[in-house]
Amino acid sequence: MTMPVEIPVADRHRLSPLFENCRYDRVLIDSVLEGYFGRACADSSAHPAAARLDSGEFTMLGGNPNEAGVKDLLRSAPIGYVTPQTAEWRHTLQDEFGTDLRALPFVELSAVDLDQAHLVRLTGALPALLELKRIDRALAEQLPTDIRNKYCFENFNSIDDFLERGIGYCVLWCNKIVSAATSFAQSRRAIDIEIETVAGYRKQGLATVVGAQLVAHCLERGIEPCWLAANAASERLAFRLGYIRGDCYETYAIQA
Repeated sequence: MTMPVEIPVADRHRLSPLFENCRYDRVLIDSVLEGYFGRACADSSAHPAAARLDSGEFTMLGGNPNEAGVKDLLRSAPIGYVTPQTAEWRHTLQDEFGTDLRALPFVELSAVDLDQAHLVRLTGALPALLELKRIDRALAEQLPTDIRNKYCFENFNSIDDFLERGIGYCVLWCNKIVSAATSFAQSRRAIDIEIETVAGYRKQGLATVVGAQLVAHCLERGIEPCWLAANAASERLAFRLGYIRGDCYETYAIQA
């Protein structure tokens, strides 16, 4: 086995051409290539032809899947989730992992028709006695206990890293966070959105309010708020905010 070469942050620009045509998981790809988070490795440091990026539980593959070192890239570390960007990468993953692959359907929602005035109206629909707040340090430290969603900060190095470049809003009931929207991952130009509402507080419009606030924040600052729906409820919420349906695609979960 030939071990892949880890690519330091200063040299990750060499990998950019291998991911130039990658459409899916774009925020994660850009975040790693820009050096904000994660790990990058390739079959060669001087002349890479295939590369692997890791960010939290997600792996992104780029370049030529037929290169001799690809199998070593795939087996160099466990893969939780990976989206094949081309038919060739799909076949390579199927050949390598076989029945260990489980396909998960996703829907990509487009932000092209989002309307700032509509989002502002939605943020005003918060039920009485609840508070909408930007996530600060105290709330960021409280969030994992109240929400219990491991993905809120997964693609940041620390709470400090999230507070420096991430975005988040939450709804409070008696000082407890009952709904939150955060940037699950963030690059220079875009975020992926993560929203979670505590059981018992769902179906009250809280996710709509907190999601609208996060998306409005992004539009005000020229940040693209990317939305990927893994289920019908997420898709319906995106429609309420003003997103329109885009492509459907599959991500693979790989069982260890």
